[in-house]
Amino acid sequence: MKKIPVLDTIRFGYGFTFGHLGTIIGLIWLPMVILTVGTYFVQMQYSGQFLASFEQGNPAAIGPAVLVLLGWSLVSFLLYAMMYTVVTRQALGLRQGQAVIHFAFGLTEIHVLGALLGMIAIIMLFLFAEALFGGIVGGIVSVAARGQPVVTPVVALLVAVLLLALVYLLVRLGFLLIATTVAENRVGLGRAWELAGGNFWRIVAVALATLLPLLLLRAAAEIAIIGPEVFLQQIAALLHQAAAPAADTAARMRESAEQMREMSEHLPLLLVLNFLLAPLAIGLTMAPAAFAYRALTAQNDR
Repeated sequence: MKKIPVLDTIRFGYGFTFGHLGTIIGLIWLPMVILTVGTYFVQMQYSGQFLASFEQGNPAAIGPAVLVLLGWSLVSFLLYAMMYTVVTRQALGLRQGQAVIHFAFGLTEIHVLGALLGMIAIIMLFLFAEALFGGIVGGIVSVAARGQPVVTPVVALLVAVLLLALVYLLVRLGFLLIATTVAENRVGLGRAWELAGGNFWRIVAVALATLLPLLLLRAAAEIAIIGPEVFLQQIAALLHQAAAPAADTAARMRESAEQMREMSEHLPLLLVLNFLLAPLAIGLTMAPAAFAYRALTAQNDR
């Protein structure tokens, strides 16, 4: 079983991203403009409909906005598939040269879109099974303990175990998925899982070294945009919602409406931030995976 060369993979990720930053920008700027502008209008429409339905006490009124949001989510995945594909091709050496503008959707992009949707379907299925299994076990333990406090720690432990299983699934399946799909020109769910076998901690190390600094930079920029107080309020609201009874629907709706009202004010700057960081985020995600794929399939000529 081959191992991912961690240091070489990290080195290539940074070298490719910063060494080809102009090319990456040329390859993705047009899809990113479409994605940014479209997301702004769709999110603003959804926020307006949500707030209006909350104020009117008519949850059904948000239905059309939800459908538009779902439709735009599919378009967003398509645009990301285009960007992931071409940057990965560049990192794999399947594409050469500079780029000023790029906008293409062919068979490989369809395969990448299918791989992304397939991974989401697997995650959703896992979450559904987790909720079902957790509910069954929680009910059994509750009956066995006759309402004693042992229920909470047992269910919490179960949730923690399932959460770790989900992380393992995401790491092992997601890291090589795009590179495998692009290189082999087929939806590579099974192949990505196979190649990543025995490399979980190596993948985690690569991801931490390449993406953690960018995530911290993004978090700092978001805090600067929305303000520390609002950021802490958002975290507190999420924790409260997680701890609140599921039946307290009205309280959850009020908190969601307040969060949406606050975030809508900062949406333009947050989208601009996402646009500016996109070349770094995509480069530091796709390039290490491309290098690791080549190493694992003995195609790396270094």
